[in-house]
Amino acid sequence: MKKTLPFLLLLFGFYCYAQEENAEYFLNQGTKQISQNHYQEAIDAFQQSVDLATDAGDKKALGKAYAGLGNAYHKAEQTKAAVKSYLLALSNFKAINDGNGIATTSKSLGEVYADEKDYGLSVQYYTYGIKEAKKLNNELLEAETLVAIGSVYELQQKPEPALDAYSRALAIYRARGKNSEAGHTLSKMGNAYRKKTDYVQSILNYKEALGYFAGLDDRRNVTATLSSLGKVHALNDDYSESLRLYEQAYLDATSMKYNEVVIESCLGMAIAYEKLKQYPESIRYHKLYEQKKDSFTNVKHAKQMAALQLKYEKQLKFSQPGDDEEETVSAGGDSISREEYEATKRIRIIIIAVCSVLVLLVIGWFWKRKQQLKTKLREERMYNEAERQERLRLVQDIHSDIDSKLSKINYLSEAIVEKTNGMPTVRSNGEAMQDTTKMIEENIRDLVWLLTPKSTTLSSYITSTQEYVTNYFKDSPVEVLFSMPDKPSTNTIVKESQRELTAAIKESLEGIGEDPQASKVFFGMSFTGTRLMVSIKDNGTGGDRNDSRKKTMEGHVTGIGGIMKIDAEPGWGTMVKMIIPINKQFKKIKKI
Repeated sequence: MKKTLPFLLLLFGFYCYAQEENAEYFLNQGTKQISQNHYQEAIDAFQQSVDLATDAGDKKALGKAYAGLGNAYHKAEQTKAAVKSYLLALSNFKAINDGNGIATTSKSLGEVYADEKDYGLSVQYYTYGIKEAKKLNNELLEAETLVAIGSVYELQQKPEPALDAYSRALAIYRARGKNSEAGHTLSKMGNAYRKKTDYVQSILNYKEALGYFAGLDDRRNVTATLSSLGKVHALNDDYSESLRLYEQAYLDATSMKYNEVVIESCLGMAIAYEKLKQYPESIRYHKLYEQKKDSFTNVKHAKQMAALQLKYEKQLKFSQPGDDEEETVSAGGDSISREEYEATKRIRIIIIAVCSVLVLLVIGWFWKRKQQLKTKLREERMYNEAERQERLRLVQDIHSDIDSKLSKINYLSEAIVEKTNGMPTVRSNGEAMQDTTKMIEENIRDLVWLLTPKSTTLSSYITSTQEYVTNYFKDSPVEVLFSMPDKPSTNTIVKESQRELTAAIKESLEGIGEDPQASKVFFGMSFTGTRLMVSIKDNGTGGDRNDSRKKTMEGHVTGIGGIMKIDAEPGWGTMVKMIIPINKQFKKIKKI
């Protein structure tokens, strides 16, 4: 018994070693190496699994080993070897009628051909995989393959079959309660409908996807979907909603350092602000977009360089010569020593570094020159603006001076008219002098207005309008009560809107001035979002105004995209309401 014990132990050890070093063991090792991104080690492990499975005649294990080898080659970007391995795997699975292996390998072949942009073969293998998965009633594999073939159809510019594939996959995911997969499929459907320019359906799909991701607390996909929604709303010309969605996506992406969405959101906000005529914000986000994009590109480039360095080191590791051999490197058919190779490499690095420095210096010089030109142009613009403002101030001062003198003339002519009872000729001349004085005053006021900037802030326009109304009634017994917004606004109102709205207000004030009963005017202005509202209420007779005047006022307001309403009630006065867009550009103003 004592003599046979060592022999039994040795036999048991050989048995354990044989059990450990079988095809399944290396198959598991290869899968583990792929999960760690060690593709060369994975290839070696799967190759050993192939050899052992071949020796054992195990076609199922051989099929799995070839499929694993194809996956490793695909990850290592060795496409031809990947296709060859997958085809060998498919052959072995067909030999034993392994439906699951056939369906999975067909799907993998479809992925390889899609990456190689051979979309015809890709669709063929995906279709075959879908057919086999359906035979097995493997719905999840069928759904995965349907999503994959839908992506290929999109690349082929075939939205209808793509949407059909996505819809079938979505039905499976919903039935199985796979909310994450359903969300991703809905996002792909949103992309497909967006490419079809069916923006309404695209928005619906993205919103449904957003609901799934929010329910799963998947912040990353929520953020990406918000950005996609912002893009579709922009394509649908709804820039306000697009801006809101991009702002939310930007905040969420910034908090989780999701750089791709940060960059996309910056560009989306810049475009939305530009379309909404908010140019300072547009410029700010355009600059931020360029900064973020450059930073992300540099980081991405650094990662690519690190990956290349890692590949190079692995290549050196697998090509190290033996200790007893002279270390040489082959270059152009000649063998040179390692020292010579390293020296040549250092010289190349130095040359590249010097060239890079020179290129950077040239770029720096051009950048500095560009900045100097920008500074010069900015200074010239500032000087021209200051000169224009000074000229405008001088004109306004002259206007104020002439206005005071004309008021004095008007006052003296009124005194003359009062003292010329019984002298009709003198009285008539005095009244004519009054009318002429008023016309001169209005013409000068219009001249000053024409010198105002093409666009101004809403707050400035409201202030100037209040001053205009006050001056209009300063020589009359009519009392004006104002209701103006307290909160300032930086929104701009274009010159065309200023002119037409002021003309409509002037017509309304003239109607009040002609009403003998009017003694009080309630003048109000307010703004909400992108609209300005004006209300003018008097305590006059409340009779219907002249039709010609009403048409003129309506022509001024509707010509700039606004609406107007006049309510007149005998004995209670007249209420005029006008609402106009404040930042809308017009090529031509329609006048009635």
